[in-house]
Parts: sequence; C-alpha cells; structure tokens
Amino acid sequence: MSHKVHIILLNYANPSDTIECLESLKGIDYSNIEIIIVEICNLNNSLNELNKFLSSYSLSTTLLELNVNNGFAYANNHAIKYILTQKDKYFIWILNNDTIVKKESLQYLKKFYNNNINTKKIGFLGSKILEYSNPNIIQTVGGTFNPKTGFSKLIGKGEIDNRQYNEPFITDYVIGASMFFHVDLISQIGLMPEDYFLYYEDIDWCMTAKKQDFLNFTVPQSVVIHKQGASTGNKYNKKKTTSPTRKYMYSSYIKFYKKFYPK
Repeated sequence: MSHKVHIILLNYANPSDTIECLESLKGIDYSNIEIIIVEICNLNNSLNELNKFLSSYSLSTTLLELNVNNGFAYANNHAIKYILTQKDKYFIWILNNDTIVKKESLQYLKKFYNNNINTKKIGFLGSKILEYSNPNIIQTVGGTFNPKTGFSKLIGKGEIDNRQYNEPFITDYVIGASMFFHVDLISQIGLMPEDYFLYYEDIDWCMTAKKQDFLNFTVPQSVVIHKQGASTGNKYNKKKTTSPTRKYMYSSYIKFYKKFYPK
C-alpha cells in the first residue's frame, strides 16, 4: 500500500506558474497524492484562474484561501494544519509553485525515506534544484551554515550538472523549494517557524530538526526545476536584489542568528 503524500503549493499573484507546476505533477509516477493550494490574497485574478483550471484537473486537489499575507511560513502552516486534520496523513512535500518536477522526483524521496527510516533518524529530505532557464545549471543541492562566520552556503550553486552530486548525502538544511518529510516530524519539532516573513524559515526549521538529532538529506535523484526569484522579483542571475528583498533577507538573518547563536 502506498501512503498518501500531501503536496503544498502557495500561490501569490502568479497563477500561471502554479498551473505549470500542477501540469508537471500530473506526470509523476506516484498516484496517492493530494495537492493543497494556498491562495494568498487573490491578486491578479488568481482565484478565478485557478478554479477555472482545477475544474478539469485530474488530480485530487484542495484549494485553501488566505485573506492576509503573513509570509511563507504562515501560509505553509495554514496548509499543514489542514493536513493534520485528515485521517490519511503520512507525508508532506512542500514545493514552490514556480517549480517543475521530474517524473521520479517524489518516488525517490519516498523510497529513500522508506529504505532508511529503520536505521536513521530522518528529518527533512530535499531535491537537486536546477535552473529553469538552463536545466544544466544547478541552483543548489542543499546548504551548509557556518556559525563562526555567520554565512550559509548553497552547495553546488551555479555548477554545471555533471552528476557530481549523484548519491544522497547529509546536509545542514534543504531548500524550501522542495522539502519532504513525515508528518510525525511536526509533533517533535513543531510547525515551520513564523518568526520570518521571507528567507531563513527553511534553514531554521532544518536546524531545529538537526539540534534534536534528526538528519537532513539531499536526495539528488529527485530533481526539481525552479524559476528562482519568481515569487520575490529577484531572479537567480541578477546582480542586485530589490530593497524589500534585502530588508527581508537581512532581518531574517539577524533573527536566525540571535535564536541559534546568541553569544
């Protein structure tokens, strides 16, 4: 029996990206899924566009509405709280709505979990994230955080994908664009931290799991293609970020550091 996987997508003013992601999910080789879409503030006629598309969509889908934009973690937690009320809750896969998933992406995550849960204390599982405009370029395969310097580092960022990251490996954190985990993890480490409006909530969540001796892994056979920056207006290859983006980035950085490394 295949356990159900709930897939979370957040939509904020870009229904076309969400629809493209939903189209790619139709091709994955795993049938027992339910997609939870969180529609935030109904900008750009998003709600009508999504309802129109979903009226003929073949996969099980639930559309939740939020009338406030309180950030990435708040919206994901809104979906997670809904999932926790369901009887058949096992796995959750948080995906950015500006992603395209490969056919085997979910299957590899679940297979790794099933093969290792009896010998390892598994926290979050992440994917190999490739650049949408050039899928030969790696955006990241996970991240490390150095408390001595205060810097996080995206592993593989900007490298040509020559299968140099070919086997699962432990990483400090996985990227919020693709986070897979068992629902039982929530009861042990809590929901995604809402201290941050944008940025660092995924790092915080993974580091919280790590502090409780969970292991976070990247499973590079699981491939996700990502339009990085589509939701914030900050594209991968741009040299400068916008002022609001910088504000969120640095304020989140300070909150994270004070929480985990106050000295």
